[in-house]
Amino acid sequence: MRKYLEIAKKSFQNNIVYRVDYFASVINTLLMIFVNIAIWKAIYEEEEVLGGVQFKVVMTYIILGFLMQSIFMMEEYLIESKVTSGLISSDLLKPLSFRLNIFSYNIGTLIFRIIMQLTPALILSIVLFRMLPPFNLESGILFFISALLGYLVLYSINFIVWLSSFWFYWTFSIITIKDAVIAVLSGALFPLWFLPEKLHAFVELTPFESIYYVPISIYLGLLPYDEIIFAITKQVIWLAFLVIVGHIVWKMATKKLVVQGG
Repeated sequence: MRKYLEIAKKSFQNNIVYRVDYFASVINTLLMIFVNIAIWKAIYEEEEVLGGVQFKVVMTYIILGFLMQSIFMMEEYLIESKVTSGLISSDLLKPLSFRLNIFSYNIGTLIFRIIMQLTPALILSIVLFRMLPPFNLESGILFFISALLGYLVLYSINFIVWLSSFWFYWTFSIITIKDAVIAVLSGALFPLWFLPEKLHAFVELTPFESIYYVPISIYLGLLPYDEIIFAITKQVIWLAFLVIVGHIVWKMATKKLVVQGG
């Protein structure tokens, strides 16, 4: 366990080195929030309520969505760089779990982003954009639980896609498609309740709504308690399923590496 904590610590320290990127990320997040709020304000025009949803609720949804995206960002090409450079062979020889190694690295980055990026961006969002607080204390606590599960679901999807680097030399296109699908179907760009009913029903059958839409809906108090329990249970089930799929793909990937290496 200690060695994985050291990996997370090293990842945290590596991020500190790039201070300019840190400030740029905070500014970029605030700019994206400002632009999207302006767009939604134009959509609402002078109306306070549209489709039964108040503007301040949509505004808080947009703010939370971008704040979560800013800390959920991961090192997309870490495995690809190890595969193409050949460092993957030495990593596999180390007395470490490669999958926990990659996970620990991303956890270190997540902690860095929560402390150094989310905290100032959240304070500025409350002051500048008057972001709403959680619906109540219970919603706030369940939001953190659901957001953590959302991060793990996103990581599990990413890990499966990252492993495609064992079969493809260049994964930029695959990762770009994956990011686009997640952005649209997870509720990262807009609240899913604005989707057509049939399309929303389809999205509910996928793991994507677990990433952003479910935690933010809980925060805003848009889900009754029984639906919250059901939504969190779905997150756990999707996470377990994706972990199993990731394990299977990882086994296939390591066999592929052995075949290529002779």
